[in-house]
Amino acid sequence: RLNTSSPFNIKAESLTLSNFTLREVEELYLQHTQATGQVFTPEAIQQAFYLTDGQPWLVNALARQATQFLVKDITQPITVEVINRAEEILIQRQDTHLDSLAERLREDRVRDIIQPMLAGEDLANTPEDNLRYVLDLGLCRRDRGGGLEIANPIYREILPKALASVAIASLTSVEPNWLNPDGTLNPQ
Repeated sequence: RLNTSSPFNIKAESLTLSNFTLREVEELYLQHTQATGQVFTPEAIQQAFYLTDGQPWLVNALARQATQFLVKDITQPITVEVINRAEEILIQRQDTHLDSLAERLREDRVRDIIQPMLAGEDLANTPEDNLRYVLDLGLCRRDRGGGLEIANPIYREILPKALASVAIASLTSVEPNWLNPDGTLNPQ
């Protein structure tokens, strides 16, 4: 039970949907091959798994981008290069899923974990509930040693940019008094 007066605030184990395994990603992409004849090379499947760590939305988004936009010709295989290009497009587009992750960074308990992680700083005084929260969100995962790390390479690319955009958006416009409105130097 949490330290609140309400009897409904009971601490319970959170439900987390697990990521796909490499085998499950292979099976999913094989369904596309069986339906259309378009093949994902083994290297492309491996790359998709590496980039996403099996995160279901990302696995599907990469495949959708690759098959419906980048290589529409089903006689052409989906290669590592295509998967890498699909990743770049997803990152640039900031689809709803990725945009909602960026929105989570506005929450203090998320930002207070992600920001120091990206800076290589210690998380010594971080409340356990906050750690569990970023794990449940899928932003982070435990590494082999039990430490916390960003969940996958795509998130590792998106999260720093999202943090920077939040900071940049909060800055006021700087108008130096040594420049004229046209950008030339004002000697006064």
